[in-house]
Amino acid sequence: MSKVEEKKYSLLSNIIYVYKGVALHKPYLIGLLVVSIICSVGHRFIWLFLSKYIIEYIGIGSMSIRELFQIVLGLAFANVVCALGRNAVNFGKEPAAFYVRPMFMLDRNKKIINMSYENLEHNEVLDALQKSRKSTTNTESGIEGIIRFTLVFCSDLFTCIVAILILGRISILMIGVVIGFGILSYFSISHASKQEKYLTNDSVSYQERKKEYFKKISKDFSYAKDIRLFQVGEKILTTQSDLQKELHTNVKKARNGWMKSGIFTSSLDMLREGIMYVSLIYSILQKGLGIGDFTVYVGCVGNLASTFHNLMDIFTKLRKCSREVNDYRSLNEFCDKQENEGIEVKPDKDYEIRFDHVSFCYPGTKEYALKDINITITPKQKLAIVGLNGAGKTTFIKLLMKLYEPTEGHIYLNGVDIKEYGRETYYQLFAPVFQDMECYAFSLAENVSLKPEELTDKKKVENCLKQAGLENRLKEWSRGVDTPLLKILHNDGVVLSGGEKQKMALARALYKDAPIVVLDEPTAALDAMAESRMYEEFNRLVHGKIAVYISHRLASTRFCDVIAMFEAGGITEYGTHKQLMERNGKYAQLFDMQAHYYMEGQDNEAI
Repeated sequence: MSKVEEKKYSLLSNIIYVYKGVALHKPYLIGLLVVSIICSVGHRFIWLFLSKYIIEYIGIGSMSIRELFQIVLGLAFANVVCALGRNAVNFGKEPAAFYVRPMFMLDRNKKIINMSYENLEHNEVLDALQKSRKSTTNTESGIEGIIRFTLVFCSDLFTCIVAILILGRISILMIGVVIGFGILSYFSISHASKQEKYLTNDSVSYQERKKEYFKKISKDFSYAKDIRLFQVGEKILTTQSDLQKELHTNVKKARNGWMKSGIFTSSLDMLREGIMYVSLIYSILQKGLGIGDFTVYVGCVGNLASTFHNLMDIFTKLRKCSREVNDYRSLNEFCDKQENEGIEVKPDKDYEIRFDHVSFCYPGTKEYALKDINITITPKQKLAIVGLNGAGKTTFIKLLMKLYEPTEGHIYLNGVDIKEYGRETYYQLFAPVFQDMECYAFSLAENVSLKPEELTDKKKVENCLKQAGLENRLKEWSRGVDTPLLKILHNDGVVLSGGEKQKMALARALYKDAPIVVLDEPTAALDAMAESRMYEEFNRLVHGKIAVYISHRLASTRFCDVIAMFEAGGITEYGTHKQLMERNGKYAQLFDMQAHYYMEGQDNEAI
């Protein structure tokens, strides 16, 4: 796994990046940006100059009442247009910004779904994912924050430019004072913002993941029985409380930082006002500043001060959002490097897979889960993988299906290292059935095909379900294969039992009709006799395919071509059922033990 690099793009780069997405999904937002600039500047200065003309008319009568009326009417009309424009901007940006953010979320989710499965077990990737989610969490963070605050920032920036141009004719000093104090305020606010992101985001990614986990299991129905019967609710609540206290402590530290910044910036505002009035009195006494220009002067200073202060505040927020977009882009770029690249698997009637001195360590560990595995799976072969819990059976299967990559050694498909194949094309070879299979809140047909309804062959789905042993249940459901599963989207959704879920998983494998079938303990929820019958039936159904069976019970081994006995991450016995029984080793002992339980009519112990 390559490292997740924390990218540090410039604010401008991130604004361009986000607005490329805006141009793709809601291009009219860019037009609203231009309208926002024009209307905001106009709204701030129209009444300022209107007051100047009215005061000058009253004071010195330099124009006729008709001229004054025309000016007032023109400026009032312009102000109405600006007000309507600002309302249109506010009305248009809300749904557009709200729409664009989920589009970025979907893009990230698509990349995560296509990312190598192995990466999902690396804490570094999980932390990067947690930080990336912050960029699409709410309206004023990350992606949507960039969209919203850029609109305000550009409007305030042009307002400041106009105010500076006007003030430049009256008092250069006040321009310097306002900008200088504004910059000091910015540094204070920026420091508080950086501290807040570190305390409430970067430094608590691990705690946030724990919080999300306990929040999930608190409302997950599958945990409900254990929580009640084993009374672990108090433990869960205590852990959540401790996590919340830890997170709350960091929030308090961040709030204290903002409070200190607020006191500092308020002091600067008071000092700026004092300097403005001193300068104003000097201009009246020494330069003969007129009452109309006085109004413009005070208004411009007020506009420049408030707008520049707001500009710095918005700039700080943009920087914060930009840092969150950095997290988003860092994860996306990491996912792009993990994209499904490689050659396509050429269709063939026969496939052979060879493990050549393959070893594997899980992320963050030095102990080998598998060590020096050498095994060849020949075309149409039925292979049984047996062994104690923790022997490495499931790890072997994940390596076989390219969910993990070997730490050492190579795996070859028809003589080609599977690293050379793209994941998507390689995955097409396999029809896996896992013990911990999941149902989705789709129809039964879509759960079997795992395709959209319009691409699902419902007749084939029905046949696969019957072959998997769900024919009787299918007759009980009035909507047949269109029956919705789970009660998340449909109140009348069906919740399958453990055995039914595993039968549906078998139907999935039959529907996919891939050349290699993998059954990783799929019958754990069935009794021993039902398991044996299902294996025999499934063995008949997958005739002509490679089939790899893993089971804690040995019901599958009798009809397999070859058996591999795993112990402590290695293959200790390999051969046919007859050969291993004659060897009288560990396999023979386990088989005899289970045969005894079968004769007693009891379920066999897990091995």
